[in-house]
Amino acid sequence: MHSGPCRPAVSPAASCWKAPNRRRLSKRWRPSVGRLSGAQVEALRPLGLSTQETFMKIYPSRRQLLAALAATFLFGGAHLAQAQTPWKPTAPVKIVVPFPPGGSSDILARFISAGLGEKLGQPVLVDNKPGATGSIGSTFVYGAPADGMTLLLGITDANSIYPHLTHTRYDATKFVPIAPLASTGFVLLGRPDLPANNLQELLALMQKEKLSYASAGAGSGPHMMAVAFTRAAKADNLLHVPYTGMAPALTALMGKQVDIMLVAVGGAAQYRSKLKFYGVTSAQRVAAVPDVPTLKEQGLDIVGEAWMGVLAPPNTPAATTAAIAKAINEVTATPEYKAKVVELGMSTLTGSPAEFGKLYLDEYRKWGDLVRDANVKLE
Repeated sequence: MHSGPCRPAVSPAASCWKAPNRRRLSKRWRPSVGRLSGAQVEALRPLGLSTQETFMKIYPSRRQLLAALAATFLFGGAHLAQAQTPWKPTAPVKIVVPFPPGGSSDILARFISAGLGEKLGQPVLVDNKPGATGSIGSTFVYGAPADGMTLLLGITDANSIYPHLTHTRYDATKFVPIAPLASTGFVLLGRPDLPANNLQELLALMQKEKLSYASAGAGSGPHMMAVAFTRAAKADNLLHVPYTGMAPALTALMGKQVDIMLVAVGGAAQYRSKLKFYGVTSAQRVAAVPDVPTLKEQGLDIVGEAWMGVLAPPNTPAATTAAIAKAINEVTATPEYKAKVVELGMSTLTGSPAEFGKLYLDEYRKWGDLVRDANVKLE
């Protein structure tokens, strides 16, 4: 993403040209493109001088040549200086969070906004536009000008899953990834009186009885993670009970109306003494619930996490995204940010725009494959 140092528009060696007889060009004087330095050739290309013939035809005298080179240096140098100037916002920057205030994505966006504003030299405002599993806010940013002034707090649900479940007014693959922020695993929870005290007992119970599982809604991250879990456990007889959010789903689990569910680690830690914890879907144990083993280490071949990161509208220039990415990565490298991420039960994600771009597309394909393979439909 970072370009190499720019070369001068014209080499100092240009001053070494010697004038021929002004009445005619001798063979000794006849210029050859091959005798020009690389910088001189590049300086002459905008003037149409890519060959010896055009060079001689248009600029037969030394005076005309020097005038042309001077003009190229003047205007080309100004353009080069402009290209090397780092992008800076000219007004307050807006980060659109496609979910209501108070959630982990909203908290992270507001936490980075102050530090990001200081580094960019303009205030950074958080604008919540919830609805339709994040698609309302995503659609808004998708149609915004590609000038770096309007950004999206992207998340697995809205950008990796939902576009595979229904027609959206945005092409999720065309957002420009800027910087990752954090990731979170899910915790597999059971109702207080479920007759299974560990994962192996739960898997055995799932083979004998038809259990139910709750989610925050059809197509949500917890729902899709539960689908992945049931497929890994080879249990296709579970009943899905979708709710209108995580809070009512957890209330139903606490009230013994459903048997199990998967919840983002940050939203589950407070229930450690009230519900049964069977394992986390992360690749490694997480600090929020360090005593809970991963599903993987317990023999179940499943690893899955939700990501959060900052995206820009399609066609946002690389220089713009690079400047924003640099500022965000400086904020997320601070001890204060890392502490806030741990407090939310998440893990810090870092990376260049290119690295985040690869993660973004990999996640989009992975969740899309699961939607199609499991034939998941919006209910």
